[in-house]
Amino acid sequence: MNTIDSDSGQAVEPSPDTPSAVPPASPAKASALRTKLARILAASGVRTSEDKDAPSHFGFGVEAIDSALRGNAKADGLPRAALHELHAESKDDRTSAAAMALLLAQRCRNLDQEARPVLWVSESGEARRQGRLYPPGLAELGIDPDSILHVDAPDSIAALRAAADGVRSPAMAAVIIELAGKKPRGLDLTATRRLSLSAQKSGVLSLMLRSNSDPDNPLPTAAFSRWLVAAAPSLALEANAPGHPAFDIKLLRHRSGLYGLSARLEWNRDDQVFREQHSEQSAPDTGAVPALAAVRTDHQGTRAA
Repeated sequence: MNTIDSDSGQAVEPSPDTPSAVPPASPAKASALRTKLARILAASGVRTSEDKDAPSHFGFGVEAIDSALRGNAKADGLPRAALHELHAESKDDRTSAAAMALLLAQRCRNLDQEARPVLWVSESGEARRQGRLYPPGLAELGIDPDSILHVDAPDSIAALRAAADGVRSPAMAAVIIELAGKKPRGLDLTATRRLSLSAQKSGVLSLMLRSNSDPDNPLPTAAFSRWLVAAAPSLALEANAPGHPAFDIKLLRHRSGLYGLSARLEWNRDDQVFREQHSEQSAPDTGAVPALAAVRTDHQGTRAA
């Protein structure tokens, strides 16, 4: 885990023995110090004063979870200008993890006055095997399919490069990069460090979606937070109508040292918020199923391998 230690930031009164006639710093040196301070603050997940008018954090919309994620920050939730990881708990949970990434991007996107798009970057080979984003499924989640820009990269290295270019552009609301396998080529601490620093500079939310990975022994990355996502049974609505998409989430890593936060959440597409599934309600014992098909392989628009 990468951590950055810093001073407390409290003002210290000069001692009587300190000379009072200290020459002021030159404008060039003062500018260099401000730049260095901005980099330190960015690396610690803190926004600089120049960004104070922009929302610095986003959340699930569940007060108990968002407040718990405050950590060392001054706002609830997760920082937007950062890299976050989402791991599918199993192969069957890939669809739910993909849906969670899209819904978090949507939550972040809703904070903007401008309708900026979301960039989705995936490997073409993996997309042919597992399926691509399915526009009707996106619409059922309350996501406008026209707000998604999709990039098919030939391999994981090209996907990382495309994602890095997207993260550097403030024209994006969020960038989601999908990588499969335990050790994708090019994915290391250096590559994720670049993504993290670019996100801190541009303010673009960066989400790394991992499927067929090893959440118990993940690759070291510069992600601010790491989550485990699995499908959960939905609760039927009135008249036995189909319930809201449901997810089990667990926090595996947080830069402030938080660990073990878990919840079962439902997505309300009308209010665009997550809600905790009430424990007094019981879901049918049918086993966990994908929350909603955001990815589909038998769609006529899907190209054959």
